[in-house]
Amino acid sequence: MTIASAPRSATSKPRAGCAPCSRSVFVRRTASFAVGAATILAIWWIGSIALDSPVLPGPGAVALRSVEIAPRLAVHAGASLGRVIVALILSVVLAVPLGLVMGRSRRVDRVIAPTTYLLYPVPKIALLPLVFLVVGIGEAARILIVVMVLFFQILVAVRDASRAIPAGYLVAFVSLGGTRRQAIRFVLLPAILPQLLTSIRIGTGTGLAVLFFAETFFTDRGLGAFIVESWMRVSYVEMLSGIVTLGLVGFGLFAAIDAIEHRVCRWARLAEAKTTEAQPTP
Repeated sequence: MTIASAPRSATSKPRAGCAPCSRSVFVRRTASFAVGAATILAIWWIGSIALDSPVLPGPGAVALRSVEIAPRLAVHAGASLGRVIVALILSVVLAVPLGLVMGRSRRVDRVIAPTTYLLYPVPKIALLPLVFLVVGIGEAARILIVVMVLFFQILVAVRDASRAIPAGYLVAFVSLGGTRRQAIRFVLLPAILPQLLTSIRIGTGTGLAVLFFAETFFTDRGLGAFIVESWMRVSYVEMLSGIVTLGLVGFGLFAAIDAIEHRVCRWARLAEAKTTEAQPTP
């Protein structure tokens, strides 16, 4: 009871004191995103005027056309987003347990690591024809190719993060009466969360790029199919509408991962804040 109550009492004050800080951080981040979006739109607008070609329509025309075809864009965006989410769930379920075992067991790592190091650098997009031949041209192939991207990214990150956890932490936890399952839940998983979420964030961007390419074959649903089809019809306004929508899907995924990290990794932010406060000011 004493051990369980200590963290709550220790963290209760920082939570209350950091509420204004959290709001100010949110305001600053929102303002920075707004400035970034305005900068991109300004460059786009200036480029469309300088080029003066239907190949690069201005942001206003693209926005109006996006509103007109919003139902179609929603269908294609939903298809792409669904594939990414399914691939992400499968990758986490498969890679996290294996990465934990590799990180904590040298014997298992010696068996699996060579194969991982050989397959990890291979561009997964190069395997797309093989995936189509083996799995077929249905949804499973597109999900699998994204899983292949995310799986190795998460596996390596979790393996390295779990290996970096000092053995003394686990020994101390077990000496206090904790079981092995509790050690995984209360020691290993919290310790690897920052690296896990970072690997998911990086892998999601690469996965979207691979998915775009995979959606240009054997399907008429997905933003990749929509963008290429619009390009083939010389409908550059709709093509850019699809590109912007794909960017918004990626931004939404990044924002969701950031929100999860903000919620489940509070201890990391508190530790970083204490470290910053402890540093001497010049």
